[in-house]
Amino acid sequence: MGKFIYWFSYYVLNIYFKIVHNWKVTGRNNVPQEGPLIVVSNHVSYLDPPIAGCAVKRQLHFMAKEELFEKKWFGYILKTMGTFPVKRGVPDKSAIRKSLKILKNGKVLCMFPEGTRMKDGELGDAKPGVTLIALMSESPILPVGIKHADEDNLLRVSVGKPFTLDDYHDKKLSREEKTEVGELIMDKIKNELDSID
Repeated sequence: MGKFIYWFSYYVLNIYFKIVHNWKVTGRNNVPQEGPLIVVSNHVSYLDPPIAGCAVKRQLHFMAKEELFEKKWFGYILKTMGTFPVKRGVPDKSAIRKSLKILKNGKVLCMFPEGTRMKDGELGDAKPGVTLIALMSESPILPVGIKHADEDNLLRVSVGKPFTLDDYHDKKLSREEKTEVGELIMDKIKNELDSID
């Protein structure tokens, strides 16, 4: 049932984004069609999760703030579509374990490294959680840039080429090196944003 809801929503939202936002997605051919993958994207709007989901034609699994699950009916829909809760502001071991399990099973995890919407459109810093999961899972990472042009109601998305953190694996990292990983992830997202006309 969850997969049916997900893919039904996928096709309906693709039509919506095309008609209402005249959206354009570049780089869809960069998406690996099998194996574990971490999709990382900037976060400006509440629409960004479905935008990322429609840009990447594989079922994405999302973390979402636990408050969204307080209404049982809405929480049920989220869970059936592969979304799971995360506690914000504190290390959430349960959410980390769930993320690693998704990746171990060869599925796709989507994360917004900034951890919250950046309403001014400027890129923020990556939170430690995305760095931790990327390093522990050793999964390829797919950068996505989402640009909203509110004055024209346009939507542009750029999907980059997957990259890995091979240089950081198999060694104990210092705090500075972990910060470096986060900066690398955000730089990859920035490159996609800069490539959008």
